[in-house]
Amino acid sequence: MTIGLLSIFVTAISCREEMISTNETQEITTLIQSGTTRNGRLYFPNKESLAATYKELKNQNIEAVQKFVNEKGIESLVPIITDKNEAEVMDKLKARKLNFLANSTARSIDAITVSNEDIYEDLDDLEEVVGDDVYAAMLNGNAEIQVADNIYKYTDVGLFVTPVENYNNLETYLEVREISQNLLEKTESSVKEEFVSNKTTGELTTLAGTDNKINYFIAPIDTFDDGSGGSGGTGGGGYYGGGSTYTPPVEPSIATIVQGLKIGEVRKPWLGNIFGTTWETDDKYESNRRVKVKFYSQNLYLVYVVGCKVKHQFKGWTGLWRKENADKLGIGINSISWKFAHSVTFASDNTPREVYWLDGKMYKAASGTDYVNVGPATMPSFPFSNNATVDAVIQFTTDFTGLTEEQLNKLFWENAWKQANKFLEGQNKKLNRVAFVVDSYESTYIQYYDFSQIEDNNDVIERIFNWGIATPQFTYSFGGSTGNGLSVTSYQFNFLEPTAVAVSMYGIAKKNGAWHGVKLNAK
Repeated sequence: MTIGLLSIFVTAISCREEMISTNETQEITTLIQSGTTRNGRLYFPNKESLAATYKELKNQNIEAVQKFVNEKGIESLVPIITDKNEAEVMDKLKARKLNFLANSTARSIDAITVSNEDIYEDLDDLEEVVGDDVYAAMLNGNAEIQVADNIYKYTDVGLFVTPVENYNNLETYLEVREISQNLLEKTESSVKEEFVSNKTTGELTTLAGTDNKINYFIAPIDTFDDGSGGSGGTGGGGYYGGGSTYTPPVEPSIATIVQGLKIGEVRKPWLGNIFGTTWETDDKYESNRRVKVKFYSQNLYLVYVVGCKVKHQFKGWTGLWRKENADKLGIGINSISWKFAHSVTFASDNTPREVYWLDGKMYKAASGTDYVNVGPATMPSFPFSNNATVDAVIQFTTDFTGLTEEQLNKLFWENAWKQANKFLEGQNKKLNRVAFVVDSYESTYIQYYDFSQIEDNNDVIERIFNWGIATPQFTYSFGGSTGNGLSVTSYQFNFLEPTAVAVSMYGIAKKNGAWHGVKLNAK
């Protein structure tokens, strides 16, 4: 009887849980709705719906994104250009430029001319506004999108948010302050600098004198220590030496190609860095082809994007750059570095100075001791998406601070990388992607290495570190679950708010029997 009653009780609980689970699922399904179009803008009833659509499109190819935009009937800020629509795109971009000039100069459209060269320049500038092609396609030609009852308008001085019924007042607010309302025209530098100078960064704030109806957002940015300064070090240790440039080893089959690549001139767009960091460079060849390399880390408030990309493009008969498959396309990331400041914490004497997670095992060593195979262990986690998942995590602890990008690279290639490969000797295994963590007593440095990947018949390779609608925060625990002797064993970091960031990568493409490409080095 007791067993029977227990069975009935368990069954009742199970049914109740199923009902709760079903109700929760129905609520979420009701909450998330497909986007529609309102007044020429893409409209979502809530942020959850925007996030769901954005995530779905990110998992599809660029043709699916184009189909979505066409079905919604919006004119994208940055159109997706193919061999089939480039003439149509050129006509739309010219019309957009003509209408803007006519409205802003009080001249008739008939008295205004727009050349193809004007459109090429505009498109390059607009493409750099948002590092992510999907979100750039979701914004309309005025760089606007609507979520619930609010319009989100991106300008070259930041993001403005206002209720739909207050949109005319927003236009007046921008006009009075001489802030450009269209990304085809830049705001004067002095106006931009004065407006941004006293604004809070990294959060949405209400602007004074707007009856609490206009909010503003701009992302914080920083630069990496270039070695010219810094807070110095405390001596000791044997990891660092000299200041000479160190060239890391690369795949033998790719080595000659990469060594011959030029270091490209980095474009740092006038708007892209308002919302974070966007760096681009390219290699043009055969007069109508190019290999384009981009790194982006942007907080656009509604979504964030952190990643890098290599594109192969062809200049069509209209002069617009569109995607084109290369015979072979490759990406190589020598290093992408993030630096996070934290409270002052000194390591104890029994703290392992080196820890390696690879091949399902963990190896560690304290100062002056041999490496110990701790056995099976789970690697520390990072907020990297599936296409940037690492094969190994290497963690060093040191009392140094103020490390430069050059010193970090030297530490990785001359110490960490060599030792990691020794652990794999005789196993016929290769490390393709590695995360390198260096913790000093006041900063933690995280580097990502992605060794050259070559794909056949492709036009783009992208490495997305994280994307979505929430901030990419994560907690890193030092030494895994085994403990490491630190008084503080973990820190919470945010990849969109590091103290500094630097990148060294390259893109290569083989077309018509020859290799082309360029290096992107920026900090």
